[in-house]
Amino acid sequence: MHDLLLILHNLFRWLVLLSAFWVLFTSVRGLRSLTYSPSDQTAGRVFVSTMDIQLLLGILLYWISPLIRAAMTNFGAAMQASQTRFFLVEHVLLMIVAVALAHIGSVRIRRTPTAPVKHRQALIWYGLSLLVVLLAIPWWRPLLRL
Repeated sequence: MHDLLLILHNLFRWLVLLSAFWVLFTSVRGLRSLTYSPSDQTAGRVFVSTMDIQLLLGILLYWISPLIRAAMTNFGAAMQASQTRFFLVEHVLLMIVAVALAHIGSVRIRRTPTAPVKHRQALIWYGLSLLVVLLAIPWWRPLLRL
């Protein structure tokens, strides 16, 4: 089960990144537009949805991970090892922040009355979310784990 979740979590990372770049592209393109189209809404929904699914996969993985279980037996020693600390605390915390930023952006966009401001809000909040995601990805690990 652990290996399957790890593969899914790894593959889904690419969907998160693709949807993030899609929503940012539509936001930049829409800055000069007077409309916030259904395709703009769809891009935002896809990004937030992929973030939610990725978070769910990550939480499931966190609770069955042998690395996390071993780290919990000696938390002090785990916090001293940088890679273990990354997965035990930093990665989880940063990804929760990234999902929160995406959701805040989604709400702000819905409550904004004009299209240019909606696109600006999307660019800011989804851009911040993507930045946090990029900071929290373990780039030293294989980019594709199958």
